[in-house]
Amino acid sequence: MCKTVKIFRHGETVWNKAGILQGWLDSPLTERGKQQAAVQNFLPEVVYSSDLGRAHATAKLMFPANEIHTDASLREINLGNWQGKTISNLLHDRNYQTYIQRPERFTATTQETLQQVTARMLDFIQSLIHRPENNIAIISHGVAISCLNNALQNKPLSTLWDGGLLTGGQSITFRYDKNEWQIVSSGTCSKDHSDQYVYNREI
Repeated sequence: MCKTVKIFRHGETVWNKAGILQGWLDSPLTERGKQQAAVQNFLPEVVYSSDLGRAHATAKLMFPANEIHTDASLREINLGNWQGKTISNLLHDRNYQTYIQRPERFTATTQETLQQVTARMLDFIQSLIHRPENNIAIISHGVAISCLNNALQNKPLSTLWDGGLLTGGQSITFRYDKNEWQIVSSGTCSKDHSDQYVYNREI
């Protein structure tokens, strides 16, 4: 069995541009965000998206010929009472500082834990193993994608922010082959794993 899963971050939003935390709240795509969501060369058999508006809007722009299947498991981290606040105003918050500097020590108060985000993202991608499609596109969110990637590489939570997050429209490609998930440089399944690579993560 061999499956290719290409997972995209949604395009830039109004709140992204303004430095406002969204979490489970939402704001529309900017013009730049719409451009980042340009039609892709990747031709998926099925497209899954977070049910948040910015991800669903990105999915429709990227893959206009496909039906978009939404799933709440692909949502961004719920940031609780930080949602709707500017990042600059949260820098004095010790718990927020821990979240961005020492994620392994972060203790959620009104937020979702990073472990919870990781678990639901892993559950979703594992469920794809048993589905008939072999070429799959997913549109999700920056922190959620990083949690998934970190877990699939068996890295400690302390490395979660290493290299930053994907920017709008950027993607990671995963391949399920020989009973394991790997990051790959192409969607081609092969007898060896020589095409592994470290993806480009920009702040």
